[in-house]
Amino acid sequence: LAFLSKKSWHVKNISNQKKVWEAEQRKADEDAKTKELAKQIQQEREEEELERLAGRATNRLDRGIDWMYQHQAKVEEQVQQ
Repeated sequence: LAFLSKKSWHVKNISNQKKVWEAEQRKADEDAKTKELAKQIQQEREEEELERLAGRATNRLDRGIDWMYQHQAKVEEQVQQ
């Protein structure tokens, strides 16, 4: 049965183990990025809530479309100058 490890589909095949390890590493990196992004969003929400409670008005656009207008505002400023 020693020949089985030479088959392309066998789990003990070194190249298959390498592919699995690389896939696990990519998944771990993706999970870490997702957690960091969620943490950042939560922190921003807490800051906005504190500013709202303190009575400071924020001039931020809706979070869902804010990214669309950031570049446009810079372009408009350059055109005015």
